[in-house]
Amino acid sequence: MSVTQQQVLDALAKVASPRGVGLTNAGVLSPITANDGKVFFSINVEATEARAWEGVRAAAEAAVRAIPGVEVAMVALTAERKAGPAAAPPPH
Repeated sequence: MSVTQQQVLDALAKVASPRGVGLTNAGVLSPITANDGKVFFSINVEATEARAWEGVRAAAEAAVRAIPGVEVAMVALTAERKAGPAAAPPPH
């Protein structure tokens, strides 16, 4: 039984994010790869939010693993700092 991206999205919609919406509506998911019982994707958040999202990453992985046909679920949490204005160089 092959797993579809829609099955994964349906499972992830039930996982609550720290932003108060389902994971699929939080704007943090990378493209999902589902092939041969293996599902891979990442949750991309700002570095300042990473700690709050670790539990969500674990819940998302558990939700995907519960889908019939999923043998492996790998969910990465990536935290990147937003590119802000560059700091001015110190005066000479």
